[in-house]
Amino acid sequence: MNRRNLIRLLALTSVASVCGCAVHSIRRFIPLLNHEEELDGSQDIGEVQAPASPQAQMSPEEVTEALLKDMRAKSAYFAQDFPDDIYFTDRKFELVQSLVHKFRAVQRHVGHGNFNLLGMDEFFRLAKYAAGSSEVTSEEKNFLEEIFYFDAKNYGFQGEKVLQNMTDIIPKSSVVKVPYTGHYLRKGPSLETYNNIKKELGDSIILTSGVRGIAKQYHLFFEKGLETKGNMSKASRSLAPPGYSFHGLGDFDVGKRGFGLNNFTDQFATTEEYKKLVSLGYIEIRYPENNLLGVRFEPWHIKVG
Repeated sequence: MNRRNLIRLLALTSVASVCGCAVHSIRRFIPLLNHEEELDGSQDIGEVQAPASPQAQMSPEEVTEALLKDMRAKSAYFAQDFPDDIYFTDRKFELVQSLVHKFRAVQRHVGHGNFNLLGMDEFFRLAKYAAGSSEVTSEEKNFLEEIFYFDAKNYGFQGEKVLQNMTDIIPKSSVVKVPYTGHYLRKGPSLETYNNIKKELGDSIILTSGVRGIAKQYHLFFEKGLETKGNMSKASRSLAPPGYSFHGLGDFDVGKRGFGLNNFTDQFATTEEYKKLVSLGYIEIRYPENNLLGVRFEPWHIKVG
């Protein structure tokens, strides 16, 4: 976007009003696990629940100045509202709420680990039987399709779309379940990279998120949408929209054992584990600091391929 168009946008656009519907807190306690305890695969929702790094809130004038000076402001101030953010209000926000309820129910039904691999056709089938859920309606299916094929650049997310079809699946024959994590990794470079990391760093490093199917990415993106009260542009600065996550191809997340939700903040970059990963050449940041992709800095994200 050039300077003239940006000035016009800022002059014509005001921050959209947010739906007045009550939004229940989705923050749930995630225990810090001992080495002997097997993780249940739920810890990757920490990426949704992790608090934003402390940031000074900018005034509208400062937002304008930052955008005019450097479009990288959106990755640096990912938790900030911006004038051109897209909000889901009214019926769209209600659909996000109802679908989150069904994603949660299906995840409880199949287990966190299995949910990581779930395709959308299987999600539709299981939603009818999961306790506390109901069949996905035609309106909800149309909404999900609209979201998947919506160009995420409109949110401000400039990353590449890596899965082209909403019904794409991850064959179970292509992955391996990693013991004591509840997560799966792609066979080949992903698994080899993880095994090398574990060999070098030992038990202080843990796998916090592996392969994610499209159902899982919808779930995380919509959970973030609830947290941001319908600001889907803000949600996309922390969670890739469905179809845009490299977790579907082979990337994975790591963290420091016992570091809790800090593993999904830039605090992870202060740990000895991160410094070792950098020195050993394992860290090639998919979303570096002050990137032009409109995505927060993710020091925990291991880029594969």
